[in-house]
Amino acid sequence: MATSLPEAPMEALADYFKVFSEPNRLAVLEALRGGPLNVTAVVEATGLSQALVSKHLKLLTIAGVVQRRPEGSLVFYEVIDKAVFKLLGQAEKLLLATRRHQLDALAAFL
Repeated sequence: MATSLPEAPMEALADYFKVFSEPNRLAVLEALRGGPLNVTAVVEATGLSQALVSKHLKLLTIAGVVQRRPEGSLVFYEVIDKAVFKLLGQAEKLLLATRRHQLDALAAFL
C-alpha cells in the first residue's frame, strides 16, 4: 500500500514543481548549469530580456533553488544544489519514454 503525504507537504511539493513549469525559467537554470553568473551573463546566455531574467532569478531565489551572492557592484546567482539538474534530466527521460509509448500506441492503432 502506497503511503501518501499529508496535504500540506503535497501542496509544497506541487509548488516546488511549479518552479520548473516555465520554459524561460528552465532556460535561466540551464544558463546557470556551468556555475555562477550575473544577470547580464544570464541575459546573454538565454537571449531573454533583462527584466524577464531578473524576474525568474527572483522567483528561483524565493523558491530556494538559486542563491544570490553580491560581489562589489555585481550580484552573482548560482544553483544551490546541482541535484536539480538530475531531477530535470530524469523528467526529460520520463517525458521521452512517455512520448515513445504514445507514438507506439498510435502506430498500433493505425
